[in-house]
Amino acid sequence: MIKKIRSFTLIELLVVIAIIALLISILLPSLSRARELSKRLVCQSNMKGIGTSCKIYANDNNERWPIPPFDRTLLTEDSMVTYNEDSFTYQGESFPGQVGMNRDKPSYSKDPNASTQVSVTRAFWMLVRAGNVTTKQFTCPSSGDTEDPTESHDLYYDFTHYGHVSYGYQVPFGPRDTQPREGMDNRQPVIADKGPFYLLMRPYQDWQTGRDGNEVTSADAPKHWKAHNSPNHGGQFNGEGQNVLFADGHATFARTPIVGIDHDNIYTLVENDWTDPLHFNLIHGELPNEKDPPPHPGQYAFGDDPEDYAATDSLIYP
Repeated sequence: MIKKIRSFTLIELLVVIAIIALLISILLPSLSRARELSKRLVCQSNMKGIGTSCKIYANDNNERWPIPPFDRTLLTEDSMVTYNEDSFTYQGESFPGQVGMNRDKPSYSKDPNASTQVSVTRAFWMLVRAGNVTTKQFTCPSSGDTEDPTESHDLYYDFTHYGHVSYGYQVPFGPRDTQPREGMDNRQPVIADKGPFYLLMRPYQDWQTGRDGNEVTSADAPKHWKAHNSPNHGGQFNGEGQNVLFADGHATFARTPIVGIDHDNIYTLVENDWTDPLHFNLIHGELPNEKDPPPHPGQYAFGDDPEDYAATDSLIYP
């Protein structure tokens, strides 16, 4: 007696393949989302570790968080700037940046061949030089940035390239009241994912508007703020939000950059025109990459006197 072997027909096989494909299409977005959330937590953990290192550093340095030495006489000079890219182009002109340039020179040097244009990222490198953190901790796994390859950390004063640091720092230059330190208001954002303005110089009027062309406000839903969030989590002009570390050491993921004291935008400088202080000046302040930018948070925020400043302005840069 011949035993018949039951086999799948072509139709049945195609049905099974279609079901498997459907299940994969349903599950893949969920798996991708879970992977991104996991990376976001790793990013937040990195940031907390850096914040802890800052507090350890402060214990040995008069309660001051890392601040690279700089020439205070340059505070109101054009050479004292906050941008620090290898180079960037704006309206056809090329501007030099700071990361990786003359990084073997101390930032307070007056040597014209040295970096008197101080770099915000040098503050982070001070932690690397001290051995408190590794260069890998400065890369967000969602950003596409890579670990700095430098081996002899104590020979240098900065990262080799902008793509090796994923986080920004409260601009540490200026009056001591504006510098990161122990005793700051616990609501002060001090470290965050690097901001949206370093990759592409956007026209000043454009950044204030959302995709629909209307001006974005603090009352708008997070989806309208994607273009103004850090590109680390979602990409340029599509950021889902940013991890932010506050002065008390806790970190959180914020869906918009309106998390500074008085709800200011942590990626812009407070505007010194106070005709509309609760809207334009706090949320749509000056871009850090504007020509001749103020060298520290809030300079001239209350007037033209260099001594006028806002110690609570939260400019996170880069």
